[in-house]
Amino acid sequence: MKKEIDRKLLATLRAQDSRGLETAINRYSPYVAGVIRKVLGKFGTQEDLEELASDVFVSLWRSAADLREDSDLKLWLGVVARNRALKYLRALRLNLPLEEEVLAGGDEIPVRFWERQEETQLVRKAVMSLESTDRDIFLRHYFWKQGVRQIASELSMNESTVKSRLKRGREKLRAILRKEDF
Repeated sequence: MKKEIDRKLLATLRAQDSRGLETAINRYSPYVAGVIRKVLGKFGTQEDLEELASDVFVSLWRSAADLREDSDLKLWLGVVARNRALKYLRALRLNLPLEEEVLAGGDEIPVRFWERQEETQLVRKAVMSLESTDRDIFLRHYFWKQGVRQIASELSMNESTVKSRLKRGREKLRAILRKEDF
């Protein structure tokens, strides 16, 4: 049912009908704001959050013609929201002297701060090496905090299939990270 609604919504957006954008904003604004809020953490004001969310929907409007009719609109919006928020955080850090950036991590010593940065890159690389469906399931579950039932419903899969793909993904990541001495 949700997929059919999103297909119709995408068709409206692709036709550059402003009602489609209005519907997308009404339907997905809380989700987009939640993603941005989670990424920003303690950084950024309510106004920053609202501006970033607006940017996400502007991107949707501009990119609508390029989206496939079977695109997962919620996932697309979530990825764009996350990327916009990360870009905003990177811009903030450009304005901080190095010492302040390190101190922003709390009482953490600088060596540990850089180790965490390297670990994050290794994990990101490992996740991106997963097959696309497994990566999608993995990101939905562990990054977007979607439950197995929701993932199964949205991807038209059995819950047991989602669980087994998550298990396989964890095993593959574990093997990759062991190889990297993580």
